[in-house]
Amino acid sequence: MLRPGSLLSTPRAVAGLALLSLWSTVATGSREGVHCRPLSSRFEMLQEMCVCQPCHLCEFSMTEGKCALIPTPGMDLSDGSDVQIDQPELDPTRWFLTGEELTMSRGGVPRDDLSVFTSGNEVTGFVASNEYFHAIYDDLEATGPEHRIFLTGWSVDKIPFKPHAELDPLGEVTNFGRVFGDAIARGANFHALVWSNLLETDQNVQMRDYLHGLPASGAGGKAHFIFDDRLAATTNAHHQKSVVIERQHDLVAYVGGVDLTSDRWDTIDHDQDALRTQTGIRRVYNGWVDAHVRLVGPATKDVAANFLARWNSNTKPSTDLLDDYLNFENPESTDLPAGTCGIDPDADARHAGSHNVQIARTFSCEYKNYEFAPRGETSIFQARIKAIRNAKNYIYIEDQYFVLVPKLLEELLAALPRLQRIIVVVPRPDSSATLGGYEKFMFDNVEPIQKLYPNKFQFYTTKKSRSVYVHSKLVIIDDVYLSVGSANWNRRSMTSDSEISANIVDDEHVVAPEGITVNKLARDYRIRKFMEKTSRDYATLDALTFLEAADLLDVAAQEEHTLIEPMELDERFYFAAFDSETLREFSDADDLCVETL
Repeated sequence: MLRPGSLLSTPRAVAGLALLSLWSTVATGSREGVHCRPLSSRFEMLQEMCVCQPCHLCEFSMTEGKCALIPTPGMDLSDGSDVQIDQPELDPTRWFLTGEELTMSRGGVPRDDLSVFTSGNEVTGFVASNEYFHAIYDDLEATGPEHRIFLTGWSVDKIPFKPHAELDPLGEVTNFGRVFGDAIARGANFHALVWSNLLETDQNVQMRDYLHGLPASGAGGKAHFIFDDRLAATTNAHHQKSVVIERQHDLVAYVGGVDLTSDRWDTIDHDQDALRTQTGIRRVYNGWVDAHVRLVGPATKDVAANFLARWNSNTKPSTDLLDDYLNFENPESTDLPAGTCGIDPDADARHAGSHNVQIARTFSCEYKNYEFAPRGETSIFQARIKAIRNAKNYIYIEDQYFVLVPKLLEELLAALPRLQRIIVVVPRPDSSATLGGYEKFMFDNVEPIQKLYPNKFQFYTTKKSRSVYVHSKLVIIDDVYLSVGSANWNRRSMTSDSEISANIVDDEHVVAPEGITVNKLARDYRIRKFMEKTSRDYATLDALTFLEAADLLDVAAQEEHTLIEPMELDERFYFAAFDSETLREFSDADDLCVETL
């Protein structure tokens, strides 16, 4: 039985194959990125109207006598092993947006309150969320009188930052309320901008009420917890995830994908199910994959400036009757001075790190009351386009969505001929992804890549038995460029939800096994992420070339004890329901008002 509509099911099969062979390149490697195999039964073949799966990529080849890829015009069967490794670009100015490009991303409005980019930073990368929780706990414990804490968040909850079977077995000693409450008691002022989140209303209101209900601090500390609904549409979200801690002339900032809320705390080995359940961390999943960074140095001022611009806006948040009904009403608040923001004349000398950092953001151009971004900002989107164009060897993407953003797909397809691999790790689609159309939107993004470059594209998810969720918003390119933030690979994060990311290029270089020079931070981050996926140790992965390490992901995906397995998307009948742009706009809004690079 042949797949209906395929060239092999017509009398012109031989002529068609001859023609298609001119359109496709000959495979030059042994990796097969798509596993073509027969469907399990005749009933399933009739039901799916095809013989081989995945049906949109594979058919039965009479010439080969087995299931094989459907020939596609322009198909390149290289697995990247024939692509010569190239010396990547090391100059940060070639990776980052210029001042003019930043202005373009803001509809012609200069970004005067943030730097174009900063140098001399010290960046610590967290590849597992417990590393972030432990670091921020230690920084918060060091706060005292007149110190300030600025938080932007999608959601918060009463979860422990340092759960421990003996020291904090119930999650009461180091939880959100206790940690920030103790800082306030010592005299620190806590300022939070948290989205008016209808999805997780109760826990956010409880944390707000707890902090506002604390007894007055004799040291002068106070909580100022504000719900923020200043968005273009009710389907938009304030999605930024940042914390800034100002201790006199020192400033530290955190940026990434981790919310200070339930389910998030986990280790790189994802082996703490009992502790996560016992301490109240677990809500839905047995584990959590994410990415975050800690910044010290001049980039922290940019993260603080982002918070202060939102806090000091002339338009006050959550002021209508609906907010009162939903218990999102806010107390009176006053503008916050910039203060020293941690940058004193000697700060650069104290924190003369090796990391260059560009803070990129998203604000919707459809919302008209951002004085700091009156025509919106899409610098995350524009920066991602520029970074993809710079890629010479590989792109690693770990993302909660990885759905169709047409311009980003166009750039990936343009880059693939010169790359060895593109590797993508995503969560397993659940019911919410189905109902929101995100599984269909992911399919729309992945299908063109797999049809044209099936063997250069590595696509993984976590094993169903592990129940570990991928929440990262991470891009690594060529072991040089590291992008960590709150922005997902979807239209809303690129154009409409508020987002913040740190794009990082290191000045400290190392020589990779291939003999090329790369950056220490990005390579270290990529190796530790590969440790998480393959269960191999650092020394093993450090000794491998990138391509050898990438091939090891395939091996790990077939092993029972590891985290990942191959991700396979099938074209489903219900996808047709989400062809409507109206429905897509509801799930994944596109507020792009400016030209892209």
